[in-house]
Amino acid sequence: MWQRIQAVVGKEFIQLRRDRRTLAMMVMLPVLWLVAFGYAVNFDVETIRVVIVDKAASAESSAVIDQVKEEEDFKVVEESELDDGKNRLKLGETDVIIAFPKQYKQFARNKQERLQVQVDGSRLFQAQSALRKINGLLADVQQSNMKKMQQDIREKLTTNSSGTKWSESPQWKAITKNLPPEKVAQLQSGFGKLSAEQMKKVAKEMEQSLPNTDDLQPAVDVLYNPDLKSVSFMIPGLVGLVLIFITTLMTAMGVVREKERGTLEQLIVSPLGSFELLLGKLIPYCLIAVFDFLLVFAVGVWFFDVPFRGDLLPFLGVSCLFLLASLGIGLLISTVSQNQQQAMQLAILTLVPQFILSGFVFPLEAMPWGIRWLSYLMPLTYYIPISRGSFLKGVSPLTDEWGIIALAIAAVLFLVLATARFRRSLG
Repeated sequence: MWQRIQAVVGKEFIQLRRDRRTLAMMVMLPVLWLVAFGYAVNFDVETIRVVIVDKAASAESSAVIDQVKEEEDFKVVEESELDDGKNRLKLGETDVIIAFPKQYKQFARNKQERLQVQVDGSRLFQAQSALRKINGLLADVQQSNMKKMQQDIREKLTTNSSGTKWSESPQWKAITKNLPPEKVAQLQSGFGKLSAEQMKKVAKEMEQSLPNTDDLQPAVDVLYNPDLKSVSFMIPGLVGLVLIFITTLMTAMGVVREKERGTLEQLIVSPLGSFELLLGKLIPYCLIAVFDFLLVFAVGVWFFDVPFRGDLLPFLGVSCLFLLASLGIGLLISTVSQNQQQAMQLAILTLVPQFILSGFVFPLEAMPWGIRWLSYLMPLTYYIPISRGSFLKGVSPLTDEWGIIALAIAAVLFLVLATARFRRSLG
């Protein structure tokens, strides 16, 4: 029995040695997954691009800006106008806007005095990282300011011994500038010459009168995806994933199936030309992909309530360009595969990296450069920002010129290579 098992094992190793593509697939796929999940799968974005708009131009705003600039995780750009910052946010050139209104005060009593923070909700993980880091930094700044104010109150109230009425002294004005008017009036009515013990009592009372914690929080405004819904983040990317999955896998499997069944030779001897045969094989998969695209689009918009704010016709045009690139990949795989098993393995080998490295789930900014450059070789990397910009931001796909050029190059390159190999195999 063991000899028979040994023979089967030996035969399997011989077949693997002869089938180099399958052997390479078995070796490379685990390595690919290890590298991807070990380095690229990271939800924490280390670098947050920050635009600062300082309308206050005060010592208080400058102090906060200095704290932001000292943070290693923040890449700061200053703008003079809030509209310029919003335009950067809309085009994906920044992750967060920190805006100081003209009436800005660190201890605000109303919204007009509060710090304004805006983040791009269409980039879910960047938005979450930005909010977490911004809130942490501002909390540290406010806590430091609170301690400094408390210390100033104690020092100023317990060191003045000149006999001057406190309600008329410069120290009094410095202490009460951040207190509510009613509290100032209440304290002012009873002030005269106070003893050290009385001053300590007043100091304690004034410390308790410092602003509430709610007044210290900035006014946060999440744009494009206010509720930070995962479905609004996923559906626009899923449109591209469905397109490339259907076209790549089905095209590769469909053409190779003809080889296995021997029907491809029958088509070759028919009056059909090579271009007609190629086009006839691609059109059905193209139509199926368009149907799936429209299905995902409709379900996302009408069932999941994902908004589509962009221009439909330009978006469909760019989607067709991406579709051609995906068809080229599938056809190229079919020309180098001898059977359906090889075609499926090679298709998965191209689809898995695009799922992980394209920005569909995991942000590109969280990946090290040693891995990130691979993502720029994949068509899905360029299509997903266009799709999310059209759905959530209302940005026209035509504004992303480099993305369109990259998709056009990919479409032409893959289709030309696939066509050349396909014709050679027919010959």
